Amino acid sequence: MTCRNGIALALMLSLCVAPLAATAAAASVDATAPLPEGDRAFYMEVGEAAQQAERGDTLGAAIVFERLLADPRLATLPVEGRSHVWASAAMVAAEQKDFTLATQRLQQALAINPRNAYARLRLAWFQLHGQQPVAAADSVIRGAADSEGSPDITTDMVWQLDTELKDLPEKRLALLQALFDRSWKNDGVEPVELWVTLATLQVEAGHGDRVAATLERVDAPIALVRLRSDKRFDPYLQRDDARHEPVAAARRQIDRLRVETMLRPGLNETAVELATALMIAGELGDVVGMTDQLAAAANAATEAPDEEGFSIGWMLDTRSRALRRLGENDRAVANQLIAVRMAGATDMVSQKLNLAALYMALHRPMMAREVLRELDSADMSVYGISSHALVSLMTARQLNDEAAAQRAWTVLQANRTAAPGQYRDALITDNRMDEAAQTVIAQLADPMERGQVLLELQDMREGPVLVGERDYHDRWNQMEKRADVQAAVAKVGRIATYPLFAY
Repeated sequence: MTCRNGIALALMLSLCVAPLAATAAAASVDATAPLPEGDRAFYMEVGEAAQQAERGDTLGAAIVFERLLADPRLATLPVEGRSHVWASAAMVAAEQKDFTLATQRLQQALAINPRNAYARLRLAWFQLHGQQPVAAADSVIRGAADSEGSPDITTDMVWQLDTELKDLPEKRLALLQALFDRSWKNDGVEPVELWVTLATLQVEAGHGDRVAATLERVDAPIALVRLRSDKRFDPYLQRDDARHEPVAAARRQIDRLRVETMLRPGLNETAVELATALMIAGELGDVVGMTDQLAAAANAATEAPDEEGFSIGWMLDTRSRALRRLGENDRAVANQLIAVRMAGATDMVSQKLNLAALYMALHRPMMAREVLRELDSADMSVYGISSHALVSLMTARQLNDEAAAQRAWTVLQANRTAAPGQYRDALITDNRMDEAAQTVIAQLADPMERGQVLLELQDMREGPVLVGERDYHDRWNQMEKRADVQAAVAKVGRIATYPLFAY
């Protein structure tokens, strides 16, 4: 019921802050350049303070940085060095949770050196945290341009920004184009979903001359299914070319990711992407096999290392889905429970929503409700809040709890524009089929919603339909066969059959 769209910003901040101070301090010194003795000594003090913060003594490091920022030697440093010292001091302030001070210091770093990409990209975090998505996007665009190589920005922040800019297509286009032009990747993995969004924005903005270059970096099966289903991309895709054939792309993706996991072994984004690619291709046994040892180790552990929790959580989540599709429901639940425990603070919201959805599908509504009660909406995006409400509605219907159903509807109604897919699924759940069809037709007419709903309408592989989701499944099939829905599809796209899972 939920996608890997990112995590709560407060959690992202806590994840990104810890390693940053030393990075900025290290950047302030060119080890090959001769330095005056006084400057070298000052840089060493800065580096020691940053290391002190990394060891956990952030209060002590903060005190040292207060002294260093007032030290007359700071004014004698070159522009780049002074700027980096201020950036290091900012990130120590962030570790102290003083985000206002951190922002002020980053602004000072940029006043000294406007081309300090490190400071610019860190400032974007705090602008986003301060609910200034346009300013954050501008900082990313500028920081990307000033970066040497790929911009140092996480996928979570990019996804968050992309979501926040949903109603600002020109700014969204500028952001994604800036990242594309600087060859930004997600931990070495091409973010093809974002490039499909970029290509869509380019078509809508009349930048057709840029679309072909964007699509050159889209070589993944589900992204290609979306593109092939949308008539806007017919001028840019040759449907009989193996380069644009989803099943062939699935094989290429798996082969490519297998090589990359050998070159970069461990629990990382590449391993997660490989498990997902195997799932999409229907190689369910391979998903289970590649995660057997991980599941055994995770089952014996109480928590995952902080730096690996995200990857472990999602690999076990994928394993759980594979087991469900293999008909091993009890093992699927057991592994999803481990995924929740291992994800920890990094992505527990998504894992718990998926656990609740699994319980609901198995017609275990009380267990689903118990999981949902553990979630705090403050930790969720609008997508997450709406997903929570949708599962709550489905669970309420299984329990014949009208009051709970109405509470869920209040949330779904409030977020129907931001999360139309969940609102539509709620309509189907309550058998309001005419309204559901009209929502689908509206999604097909929306330039940015069209690709997702076309993907959902394709004839693709499915796992066993569980008892708790049977009514919804039957109603969805009824809806997509309606003449008004079929006519709306024919205007903008097409439906085809693919021997792949959609996720």
